[in-house]
Amino acid sequence: MLNSILQTLGEMLTSGTVLTSTEQIDFSHPASLENSNRDLSLNLYLYDVRISKKMPNNGRQVERHFDESRQVAEVCRAPSWFDVSIVITARDRTVLGEHRLLSETLLLLMRSRVLREEFLTPDLRGHGNLSLSVTGDPPIDIGSLWSSLSISIRPAIYLTVTIPFNVWRKATVPLVTERHFGVKDSVPAISKSGSKIQRVAIAGIVKNTLSSKPLKRVQVLLQGTEKSVISDEQGYFIFENLTSGNYILHLRRFGYQSKSCNVFVGGGACIPKEILLMPSL
Repeated sequence: MLNSILQTLGEMLTSGTVLTSTEQIDFSHPASLENSNRDLSLNLYLYDVRISKKMPNNGRQVERHFDESRQVAEVCRAPSWFDVSIVITARDRTVLGEHRLLSETLLLLMRSRVLREEFLTPDLRGHGNLSLSVTGDPPIDIGSLWSSLSISIRPAIYLTVTIPFNVWRKATVPLVTERHFGVKDSVPAISKSGSKIQRVAIAGIVKNTLSSKPLKRVQVLLQGTEKSVISDEQGYFIFENLTSGNYILHLRRFGYQSKSCNVFVGGGACIPKEILLMPSL
C-alpha cells in the first residue's frame, strides 16, 4: 500500500511538472539529494503513518437484499484508514531552479486535492478518490523532523494522503460464500405446484495457468441462460438462484484461450471451483 501511494504520486508529479521521467523522482532519505549530481529532481520521503481521525476505522459493512423467498446478508469488515505524511523537497543546480520545481509541484497538488481512483494502482481502488491535502500542521514538529533527519532545514511541501488498509478483503469472499450457501442456511423455494425447489449457486475463481495468479475481467457465460458475469479483482465470480443440475460455463478474456467446463451443482455447500486459463501464444 505505501509503495503504491508513492508510485502514484511519482507518476502524477512527473506528468504535471517540468520533470520528464519518473527516474527524476527519488524516494530515499532526503540527505541523498545533498550529494546528488542530478540537474533536476524531486524527493518524496514518507515520514509518518497514523490512524486517520477524519475517517471511520471500525465496524462492519452489511449489505442486505432479497433472493426470492429469503433475505440474504453479505458481511465484511470496513477498511481501516490511515493518514500518510510525506515531505517533498526539490534539488537543482541553482536555488531558483529548486524554487521553480517546488512551485509547480505545489500548484499541481493544490489543483488536484484528490487522487482520482482511475489513476490508482489496483490495490488502492474500490473506495473512490483518495483525499490529498497540503498539510498546514504536520503531525511532527518541523524542526524536530529535520533534526531527526540530520540535515539542514530545506524549503519543502508537507503532504498528507488518506488511504485504506483492507486486510480482510481476500479472506472474506470464500468464507462468506460458504456460510451463505451452506446446507444449514439453504431455504427451498416453493414452485406453483407446491413442490420444493432447492436453490443453489455456482461460484468459481479464475486463475492464470502459468502463474496461478487470479484473473479479473474474465467474462463467464452460463450456457442455456442469459446469465453472464465478470470476475472481480480476486478472479471470483458467482451465479445465484439456480436449480440443481449440470451446467456448462464458457470463459473468455482477451489475451487468453477461451475455455468451457462442466459443473454439477446439488444441494450441498457452494465451494468455489478453481478454473485455469492459458495465455494465448
